[in-house]
Amino acid sequence: MVDGRGGVLEEECRHEELEFLGGQRTEGGENLYFRCKRCGDVLIILPGGKRGYIVHGLKTSARQ
Repeated sequence: MVDGRGGVLEEECRHEELEFLGGQRTEGGENLYFRCKRCGDVLIILPGGKRGYIVHGLKTSARQ
């Protein structure tokens, strides 16, 4: 894939191979934390599974 400036973009990871990191109790339930084994991103799933966030991992030569 090519961006608007002619640079090459990496393919987006589908986050299919996840490792469960743990949970965090909140007033509304529990946040669940998962790390993608492929790209290193951390996925945070909020209580009820209705919403989540992705914290992008660092790109290092060891993971590529």
